[in-house]
Amino acid sequence: MIVRAAVVAVLLTSAALATAPAATAQDTVAATLADALQRDLGLTESDWLQRSAVAADLTAFADRARVDFADSVAGVRLDATGQGVVDLTSGTTLDAARAAVLRAGFTVGTVTADGAPQATLSATSIADATSSGGDGIVASSGTAGLRCSVGFNGTDSGAPVIVTAGHCDPNLAAAGTSGASQVQGLDGSPLGTVARGSLDGHDWSVVRLNDDVADRFRNNDIRVPGAAPLDITGVAEPVVGMPVCKAGATTGFTCGTVTAVGRTVDVGARVLRDAVVTDICALQGDSGGPLVSGTSAVGVSSASNVGQYGQCAVADAVAFVSGTGPQLFATPVSKILEDNPGLRLRTS
Repeated sequence: MIVRAAVVAVLLTSAALATAPAATAQDTVAATLADALQRDLGLTESDWLQRSAVAADLTAFADRARVDFADSVAGVRLDATGQGVVDLTSGTTLDAARAAVLRAGFTVGTVTADGAPQATLSATSIADATSSGGDGIVASSGTAGLRCSVGFNGTDSGAPVIVTAGHCDPNLAAAGTSGASQVQGLDGSPLGTVARGSLDGHDWSVVRLNDDVADRFRNNDIRVPGAAPLDITGVAEPVVGMPVCKAGATTGFTCGTVTAVGRTVDVGARVLRDAVVTDICALQGDSGGPLVSGTSAVGVSSASNVGQYGQCAVADAVAFVSGTGPQLFATPVSKILEDNPGLRLRTS
């Protein structure tokens, strides 16, 4: 059973500027994904890929087990060593479930339900020849503009699109009409218009690309400036303990682990549902960027409890003093695809 709790959060968009602010030495993004993995998780790329594969196998097992042993399977997660754990609770199929878990090579865990209420957290919202996930964009309508990040490149009923966060659009109600928000690169070059999106429940938007730039987005990459791109090869369901990294136009690659799934998050006047919760730092301008595990797409960045700070170093220090670490909340890619039957992410 997925535990759901309300969390007060803030979006990660930032007001659009003519040019992106210069990075300070303290705020320089990780040169490569490998650097971010080592800095934030103490993992090598090989470790990350291996744990991501375990998480994918664990998710597949859980899908079957929740049907075969519905009254005994409470949840799944990765432990601190990367081992898959299936939490079991008392049920008529407990013995059969335990045997199936062990046959699959996972560890049996147990669940203690103490009914204790969960704390309410305070959070803040975030928003070349090729263009990829993690690149900066600006969505504008009239005099309003918001700076965000590309999530993933894809197709919508065959047409080239990008996926980002719904709250990145300052006028989402006009999506798909002649008054739809215009989306540009950080250099001001036109990219496309917002075709549709969602703010309440799941946070996503689909941007239909202009014909003259569409070829730039026919790739399955995510990246940050100065780093080699990562090719996305599929979609993964989030699992507690799964190692994940996000790419964003403000903070580049930052990495952590999934700490909760299926959460309900209060973000100002709206509610984010089915959220993936991670212990990753993300700041304003990172909204809409990709959250990945291994080479699999996991989510689109939406909100953070430290988004209002200018640097992750400052956010980490404040979080340490307050006793609450950084948290990034994301909408699962699987939910975005469910909401958009014609949408496909590029995986080759």
